[in-house]
Amino acid sequence: MKLKKLLTLDFIQEFESLLETNFEKKLFVASLRNYAAHGNPLRFHNFAFSMRELVLHVIQRKAPPQKVKNATWYVRESDNHEVTRRQQLKYCAQSNLSDAYLGKEVIDHLNECIKEFLSEFHFFNKYTHITEKHFDVSSEKFFLGVRDIIRISRDSLNGLQDLERLVIECLEKKVNNAVVSTAVSAIPESLSQLANHVYIEYTQVEEIACLGIDDEFIHIEASGEVHVTQEYGPKHDLCEINESYPFILCMKSRVSDPEKFVILSEELDVDTSSWYE
Repeated sequence: MKLKKLLTLDFIQEFESLLETNFEKKLFVASLRNYAAHGNPLRFHNFAFSMRELVLHVIQRKAPPQKVKNATWYVRESDNHEVTRRQQLKYCAQSNLSDAYLGKEVIDHLNECIKEFLSEFHFFNKYTHITEKHFDVSSEKFFLGVRDIIRISRDSLNGLQDLERLVIECLEKKVNNAVVSTAVSAIPESLSQLANHVYIEYTQVEEIACLGIDDEFIHIEASGEVHVTQEYGPKHDLCEINESYPFILCMKSRVSDPEKFVILSEELDVDTSSWYE
């Protein structure tokens, strides 16, 4: 099958959508060129090797060895490698968050997931090694092998996201009270434009989302509704209106102190457009 046709296939496009950088996308196309090199008996092995390297590049981008070595939890565990692949996967998931903060239950679960990831990833080897079995087979079997390799590659990249999601879900539960407290204390100045006096009755946080963890910070976005009383007119003829408005608040905390948040914007981003409709 020619490269142009390969690039139109659903499972090819689905995998490409998982890639983030221009280099990764170019490497993927170059890998497909290997497979499309008809007449070369090594085209399948070259394709498999290139796809394996593509996945390893993504891991390397997400977990550079130097950052892994600087992580609070890092301890050298191999005589041959300063940083093991297992540790890179651990960094992809929890970055610089300490094991103690996440707790034994989460760390044990994470270790099991990493073990499963490495076991699945090991299947790449049977394709990258040059053997007589895969040296000269039919085009149909070649294509089935390509689908299998793309599946393993896709599962690997999705597996990285699953590892990160495991830690993020734990983190969102742990920081819930701190996020709510920070959001409630953020007074939106924009509300003062709605009436003579605006009093915040309470702020209701409905969703907390961790946008990412890096080697220094945890990035959190909180959303919900702020409930207010708007006062109009003089004291002897006061009119009160109760309203609520959706808000978004972005904040961050250091991984060394996960529950002490700093608000990134000066105030809640409150959407008061409904009042003017």
